[in-house]
Amino acid sequence: MAGSNAHINPEMLIWARKTVKLSIELAAQKISVKPERLEAWENGDAYPTIKQLYKIANVYKRPFALFYFSTPPKHFKPLKDFRKFDQRYVLTENEEYILQKELLLFQEKRQIALDLYDQLNTAVTEFELKGSLKKAPEALARQIREYFKINHNEVAEIRPGYDALNYWKKLLESKGILVFQTSGVPLHVMRGACVARDVLPVIIINSNDTTNGRIFSLFHELVHIVLRADGISNFRYSDRKLYDQIEVYCNQVAADVLVPSQYLMKSLVVQSHATDVSAWSVDELNKLAQRFCVSREVILRRLLTLGRTSTEFYQDFRDNQVYDKKKSSTGGDYYRNQIAKNGGLYLNLVLQGYYQEKLTAASFWDYTKIKASNLAKLEQLLYAKV
Repeated sequence: MAGSNAHINPEMLIWARKTVKLSIELAAQKISVKPERLEAWENGDAYPTIKQLYKIANVYKRPFALFYFSTPPKHFKPLKDFRKFDQRYVLTENEEYILQKELLLFQEKRQIALDLYDQLNTAVTEFELKGSLKKAPEALARQIREYFKINHNEVAEIRPGYDALNYWKKLLESKGILVFQTSGVPLHVMRGACVARDVLPVIIINSNDTTNGRIFSLFHELVHIVLRADGISNFRYSDRKLYDQIEVYCNQVAADVLVPSQYLMKSLVVQSHATDVSAWSVDELNKLAQRFCVSREVILRRLLTLGRTSTEFYQDFRDNQVYDKKKSSTGGDYYRNQIAKNGGLYLNLVLQGYYQEKLTAASFWDYTKIKASNLAKLEQLLYAKV
């Protein structure tokens, strides 16, 4: 049986390969066949064996049965690529493949969540907030703060770092946004991505970023969702001239949400700084960055927008600063890592499905990579307060 041929649709084979952005050569290498053999399958001149098709399905991250379809699934929609790369980075084909695999994985998790809502007869929260590039960034930022009922006096009491990151993730999840985190994608390949839908929109952040960087990416991608603009981002403020209008706009709104002008201008650091001095010390910027849980550059950009520094000082700082790097990690607790990867909203839904016998223990493992026999540890961490 292992040698039996799988009479698949060659067009589906081509479509699946292209969705993960693999060339014939690299795809053949990962499937362990010669490029000529893969080309023969795609041309319909030959067929893979059942065993080979299982390997293809694993490499392309597609269900086995999909290769027998007459047409691609209608729900699949590639995300728009907003990324720009300069001479410092040469994006390899394998790096792009790793990213596309992760994006497919999280889009599949969204579909699992939708199916579970249906099986549990539970209404899905619709994300109602919408915006437009025509709206002033500060106006949309204010609208976002009101929609999420953000209280910056309360935010100021949260410890910077992971407590702040988890606080913001839970806040976004409370409005029906699935928040996922990837660890296998290099930071220069992707800082964040989103699937902008009215129901169960998705935000993906990169654990290779600093916690402050991830917080900013959360809100950058949130603005994409508000604009209903799917996308993949690798934006840095210092690369503004490279990017599309929408990326610059998303950063402006995200910065305003996280660092509202009234709170920034009333902070002790800003109040103590002479109004006619455009230079800011690293210590001052560090204190403000810690207070608002963003990078020094985001703080300085806000100060520039508010007229408290000069373009020359901002440009000089931007050209000479050393970007914060994530502290090295030994890997951490497995369950904490799975919670960070899958997000509380998704895991809570899968747990409901398991306890209401809509899922088997095997399905629970497939959906979470956590054994059903170890739920006590998962729940203890998942339902802990920030």
